[in-house]
Amino acid sequence: MIRAVVWKELREQGLIGLALVALGSGVLAAAAALADPPAEGARAGDVVRHLGLGLLATLMLCVTAGMVCGGAVFAAEREAGTMGFLDALPAARWRLWRAKVAAGTGLAAAQVGALLAVAAALGLVPTLGWARAAAVFAMLSFVWGVFGSTVSRTTLGAIGAAIPGALAAAVASLVPVTLVLATFAHDPAGPALRPAAAAAFLGFMLVAPLGLSAWVFTRPDRLRAADDEAADVPREARARSRPRAGGRALVWLGLRQLRGPAAALAGFALVFGLGLLARDARPVLVWPGLALAAGTLAGVTAFADEQTRGVARFWGEQRLPLGRAWAAKVGLHFLLCLALLLVLAAPAIGRAQVLDRAAVREHTALAVVFRSPLFDELGRHAWKYLLVPAVYGFAAGHLCGLLFRKLVVACGVAGIVGGAGAVAWGPSLLAGGVWAWQLWLPPALLLATARALVHPWATDRLGARGPLVRLAAGGLAAAAALGAGLAYRVLEVPDRPDAEADVAYVAALPPLDTNRGGTAFRNAVERHARVAAALAGEADGGPPPPQRRPRVEDRLSEVIVKGWPTGDAELAAWLDRVYAPDPTDEPWYATAGAAAALPVGVFEYPQLIGVAGPRDAALVGSHRMALTILARGLRAQAAGDPDAFAAAFRVAVALARTLRNGSIVAAYHAGRLVEEAALQALDRWLEALPPQAGPVRAALAPFPALGAAAAAGFDRPDLLRALIADLEPGDPTGPFDPVPHFLSERYVIREAMASPAQWLPNVLGTQDRTAPAPEAQPPEVELVSMAWAVPWERERTRRLLGLGFETGLPADPGLISGRPGAALLIRPRLPAELADVERGLRSHRRAALLKLALRAHRAELGRYPPDDGRPDPLGALVERGYLRRVPPDAFDEARGFGYRVGPPGGEAFRPPPRGLGGRATRAGDAPGAYVLPEGHAMLWCAGPARGGPGAPPPGPGAGGSLRPEDLVYLVPHGPVP
Repeated sequence: MIRAVVWKELREQGLIGLALVALGSGVLAAAAALADPPAEGARAGDVVRHLGLGLLATLMLCVTAGMVCGGAVFAAEREAGTMGFLDALPAARWRLWRAKVAAGTGLAAAQVGALLAVAAALGLVPTLGWARAAAVFAMLSFVWGVFGSTVSRTTLGAIGAAIPGALAAAVASLVPVTLVLATFAHDPAGPALRPAAAAAFLGFMLVAPLGLSAWVFTRPDRLRAADDEAADVPREARARSRPRAGGRALVWLGLRQLRGPAAALAGFALVFGLGLLARDARPVLVWPGLALAAGTLAGVTAFADEQTRGVARFWGEQRLPLGRAWAAKVGLHFLLCLALLLVLAAPAIGRAQVLDRAAVREHTALAVVFRSPLFDELGRHAWKYLLVPAVYGFAAGHLCGLLFRKLVVACGVAGIVGGAGAVAWGPSLLAGGVWAWQLWLPPALLLATARALVHPWATDRLGARGPLVRLAAGGLAAAAALGAGLAYRVLEVPDRPDAEADVAYVAALPPLDTNRGGTAFRNAVERHARVAAALAGEADGGPPPPQRRPRVEDRLSEVIVKGWPTGDAELAAWLDRVYAPDPTDEPWYATAGAAAALPVGVFEYPQLIGVAGPRDAALVGSHRMALTILARGLRAQAAGDPDAFAAAFRVAVALARTLRNGSIVAAYHAGRLVEEAALQALDRWLEALPPQAGPVRAALAPFPALGAAAAAGFDRPDLLRALIADLEPGDPTGPFDPVPHFLSERYVIREAMASPAQWLPNVLGTQDRTAPAPEAQPPEVELVSMAWAVPWERERTRRLLGLGFETGLPADPGLISGRPGAALLIRPRLPAELADVERGLRSHRRAALLKLALRAHRAELGRYPPDDGRPDPLGALVERGYLRRVPPDAFDEARGFGYRVGPPGGEAFRPPPRGLGGRATRAGDAPGAYVLPEGHAMLWCAGPARGGPGAPPPGPGAGGSLRPEDLVYLVPHGPVP
C-alpha cells in the first residue's frame, strides 16, 4: 500500500517538480550570465551585493521547491477531492502520513539536488558549505510546508500557514535555547549561536512541524479509537471510572479561570520589564523584588476564583478528584509564574539581541541581558539567584491563598513569608556553593502543606484542630528545612584546628617600626622606579631613534648573561643618569647600600598587600633595581675597578634575602630571581677577573713569599674571601620550610575575603573612575559585601580559608562554585613545588660558594686542589679557611658535590654540561660535546629528577658521558694572559 501511495504521489507531483527544475535552471543560467558577482566588503545587510544574485537565486529556488513539495502533500488531495479515497483505504492514518511524507521527501530531495547541481555547474555555489546550507533551508521549508498542508485545504493556503508558523516557532524557541545554553557553556571566541545551541534550534525546527502534522492528521483515528473503547465498556464500569477521568476538563477549567489574571499580570510584567531598560535601572538589584511579586501573585491567584466567589465547597460537593484538581491548578499557575518571569525579561532579552557581538562576547548571556558582570562570576548558579524569589513567593502565595479569603491579605502575608525565605538565601547565593536540596526543600514542604489542606479547605474546615496541626507542622518543617540548609552551609566545611594559623604567624612578624632593613629596601626600590620612569619618559618624548633597540631592562639582563658590552655607550649613559645624585633626597643606591648592612627584614608585609591592582609592582621593581646594581658593578670591573662589583653583589644578595623572608610566595620567587641574577653576574665577574699570576710566580720562585704577595695583586683572594663572607651566611643548613610563605598567602586571601570592595570592582570590570567620591562603589560590590558579612557566611568563609586554598584546589571544588572572585581564592601552588625550587636555588648558591673558594685557593697557591682520588678533595677548602663547611648536594644532603680538574690534554663530555652560569660552546668543541681544558675545574651534583636518598651518584660515567639529569657547574677560569 505504501508503494502505491508513493507511486501516486510521483505521478501527480512529478510534472510540477520537472517544471520547477526546468524554470529554475533557466533562472540560474540567466543569473550566471547577467548578474554581478558578490561584492567584496559589502555589508551583510545588503543581501544582493553581499551574496551575489546567483547564490541568492539558488537559495530562493531551493526553498521554493521544498515549500511547494511539502505544501502539496495533503492540501493537493483536498483540492482534488481525493482525501475521501485515502480515508476509505483499509489502513491507519499514521501509515498514510508516513507514505505521503516519504514520497514528498523524495521529490523535494530530487528537485533540490538538481537545482544545486545546476548551480554548482554554473559556478554559483562557492563552497560545499553553502550547498549544505541551501539543503538545510530547503529541508526546513519542506517540513513546515507539510505542517501547513495538514491544516489547510489548498497548496497556496498551506504555504500561507507554513511561513507565519515557522516564524513564530523560531522566535519562541531561539530565545530560550540561546539563553540557557549560553549560560552553561559560554565560549567568548565562538559565534553568537554556538554549535550546541544551533543543533538544538535546528532539531526543534525540523521535528516540531512533523510532530504537529502527524498529530493533526491522525486525530480522527484517535477519536474513533476512544469511541470504540467507550462503547465496549459496560455502563457500570464507566460510572466507576468517571472519578478517575477528567484531566482534560480540569486543565480546561484552570485555563478558563487563568485567562483574565494572566493577561492582566502579563501586562504589568511587560511594563516593569520595559522599566528595566532605563539607563539608571539596576536589574540585578530590582529583579529579586519583581520575581518575588510575580511568584506571589501567581501562587495567590491559583484558588482566587474559588475564594472570592465562595464556591470552594463545589469541589467537595461534586466529588471532584481533589488531588488531580490541585495538581492541575498548581501546575498551570507555576507555568504562569515562569511565563511572567519570561515577560519581565523579554525587553532585556530583545535589547541584548541588537548589541554589538564584539562588545559582549566575553560575557555570559545572563550578564548581557541583566547588564551585570556579576552573573559571569556566579556562573550556572545565576539561575538560582533569578528563580529563588519567584519559587519562594509562589509556594508562600499558594498556601496563603488557601488560608485567607481576601487577596490583599494573602498577598501581603505571602510576600512577607516568601520574601523572608528568599532574603535568607540571598547571601548564600552570592557566596556560591549552594546545593539544590537546600534551596528547593522549604518551598516543596510549603506546597506539600498546602496539598494536605486542600480537603479541609474544600469542606470549609480549615479552622478545625486537624488542619491547624497540619498547618503548624508544615510551617515548622519548612522553617526547620530552611534553618538546616543554612546551618549545613557552615557545617559542611570542616573546621580545622589550624584554620587561623596564618593570623598567629602574621602577628608574630616583627613590628613595622622595627623593620628597618625591609623598609629601607622598599624605599630604595620605589625611588629607583621613579628615576627609571622619569628617564623612560624623557626617552619617549625625544626624537625617534634611527633603529629600534631593545629596552634598557632587556639590555641589563643581557649584561648579566653575557657580561658588560664595551660598545654600548647609550646603556653606560643611562646608568650614569640613574646613579646621578639627588639634591632633594638621599639617592636610592645609598639607601639600598645602607639597607644591606641592616638585619634582614620583611619586604612585603602580608598586612599591607592588597589585591585591588597590580600587587607585584614592587616585586618587579626590586628585580629591576638588582639588575641595575649588578650591571653597574660589572661596568666598573670592565673599567678596572673589580671592588665595585663586590659591593653591588653584597646589596643584591641582601635584597634577595629580604624578599624571601617571611612573606608571600610571589615575594619568595622575586627574591629567588634576584639571587639567581646575582649568581650569574658573579660568574661574569669571575670570568673577567685579572689573569692568573702564573708567570709572576715562576719568575719569583726563589722568593715564595714575595711571589704570593705579587700574585695576590692579580687574582685578588681578598675580594674572593669577602664575597664568600657575604654569600655563605645566607645558605641554611636545615630543611626548607615553605609553610610561612603559604600562611602569608592565606592571610592575604583572608583580608581580601573580608573586604571584597577592594578587589571586586576590578574583577567585575565595574570600577567607576568618574565617581565623585572614592568610596562610591558599584551596586554589585555593595551587594556582595553585605552578603558576605552575615554571620553564617562569615563563619563559612573562615572555615573555607582553613582548608588551605592557598596551596591549590581542595578535594571538593563545589564548595566555592559560583563564588565571585573564586580565582583569587585559589592559588595553584604546592608546597612540594616550592621546595623543589628552593633545592635548585641552594644548589646554585652552594656551587657559587665552591667556585669562589676554588678560585681563592688557586689565587693563593697557584692551583686548584687536586682530584687525586681522595674521598673528599674539596675538604682542602675548609682546611685553608675558605669555607666553614663543604656544602652538600642540595638534592641529597647525605653526599657532596662532585669535583674534577681537567687532565693533561683536556677531557670531552657528552652531552654538554647544564647548570646556572654554564659556559657557552667554544670553537674547537666537538658537536654535542664539551671539552674541559687542562687545569680547569668542574663541579656537579644530582639534578631534580634524580635527587633523594639512595639515588645513584651523579657525575661522569664511562667514556666521559654526563647523565642528562646532572647539574654541572664550570668554575670560571679567568682570562688567559
